[in-house]
Amino acid sequence: MVCPMCGYDEYEVLKSRGKKNKDLLVKCDECGHTYHEQAEAVEELNVRVVISEFETSWKTNVKLYSDEYLEVGTLLYIDNKDVEVTSIENTMGNRVYECPVEDIKTIWAKSLDTLARIGLSIDNHGNVLSHKLEVEHDFIFTIGDVCEVNGNKFQIYAFKTLERNMKKGYAYAKVIKRVYGKLLPRNDKSKVRFDLSANVVKTTIKEKEYN
Repeated sequence: MVCPMCGYDEYEVLKSRGKKNKDLLVKCDECGHTYHEQAEAVEELNVRVVISEFETSWKTNVKLYSDEYLEVGTLLYIDNKDVEVTSIENTMGNRVYECPVEDIKTIWAKSLDTLARIGLSIDNHGNVLSHKLEVEHDFIFTIGDVCEVNGNKFQIYAFKTLERNMKKGYAYAKVIKRVYGKLLPRNDKSKVRFDLSANVVKTTIKEKEYN
């Protein structure tokens, strides 16, 4: 609400009438002018949430206020866990980046109480060394980095993130689904930036399946 006299937007509520649609008598904090404004009552809503934690997920609810907006990337505290909003579905069934709380049907979120789990595929001349890594959510991977896993040196050439494929730049582990690298010869003299051996939770070898 903006004062019609001076344009200042902070005020003191002097009187309030009504329940759903309120008639407010307010006083401007800047010039002291009093004026009437119409305002909808703020409601506390139970919004459905689906929280994922690695391969498992569960449904719950979170209380939010009807006059708020929610956007992807927002941090919430639900069921004694810190979670990050990864997707929002509105009442029209569309996935959106941001949405008024009163128009939200479902929130998707991921738990931040655990490490980020990402895939790592290393091209070994036709075979793929596939690993699952667990790293901190704010760990940064950069295209071109030389890393090591269990004595194998590789250079990162691509990422698959939650939203797109990347062949340049960097990304945080919290948004990466898979890192792609090329195995380097054992006599390669490149300096290793990160040894990720201690972060490996699973390893498999398979035929090459990606472009």
